[in-house]
Amino acid sequence: MNYEYKEKEKKNGLYVSIRDKGENSLLEVERKGKQVEIVTYVRNEKTTKFTIPVELFEKMSKGMIQD
Repeated sequence: MNYEYKEKEKKNGLYVSIRDKGENSLLEVERKGKQVEIVTYVRNEKTTKFTIPVELFEKMSKGMIQD
């Protein structure tokens, strides 16, 4: 696997980053209170930022891993 996973606790909430080393891209997911902020980078340039409620993020996550 060519991915690097990092997780840390910030004062506002949990922060997770996943780097695809081969593509030089990065996914950052940070919980900020009752919101989850998702940011993507490709070749070190910010490409998208998306903020959704925690409840919707949880629903999406559960739906993606169910068989």
